[in-house]
Amino acid sequence: MTVSTVNQTTASTSAATSSATSLAKLSENYTAFLKLLTAQLQNQDPLKPMDTKDFTQQLVQFAGVEQSIAVNKNLENLITLQTASQNAAATSYIGRTVESIGDKQPLKDGKATWGYAFDGTPSTVQIFIKDKDGTVVYQTTGETGAGGHSFEWNGKDLNGLDAPAGDYTISISAKDAANNNVKTSTSVNLVIDAVEMHTEGAVLLSGKQIVNINDIIRIKGVA
Repeated sequence: MTVSTVNQTTASTSAATSSATSLAKLSENYTAFLKLLTAQLQNQDPLKPMDTKDFTQQLVQFAGVEQSIAVNKNLENLITLQTASQNAAATSYIGRTVESIGDKQPLKDGKATWGYAFDGTPSTVQIFIKDKDGTVVYQTTGETGAGGHSFEWNGKDLNGLDAPAGDYTISISAKDAANNNVKTSTSVNLVIDAVEMHTEGAVLLSGKQIVNINDIIRIKGVA
């Protein structure tokens, strides 16, 4: 299990420091205001008492600002708790195989597997496997039925030779009876072996490949 933290503690500390600093400055200004008000009240002419309307308004403003800072602090605490909860949930993916939206898959032990599905019913389907440079190393026809499909590549290139290990991408061209493009989605099966904690949330990793939690279609189980 691998879990690493990236700038999360720094961000939480910075947010807490910001609220604390704002509250400290407000307290200093409020204290100075009360001292000034007390001095003016002590030195006013009893026969001509000052109008306290302005002071009352300022007191109300101070109270409003203090409440705003308190609300902001509570929101920061809630965000921190929510992030911690999401991070804890992310660690449950470690060691599991997930199906995620994507088109890149490593060729491992002479094979690589993708999933694909159509938004419609195509008449013809062409599958292309490309290397890291975008060169087509293999192509074949695919299934045209409705629903999801799986394609397993045996690692052989167009010449029947073993392709080198590495990352490969799948590209699918699907056409209907009128030769119009049919929208196609692809997916990959990956084993989650690490989680990184970032300020914007947890990031799942499969080797060096980043897996977005929102792109996960299903969890298949422990690898």
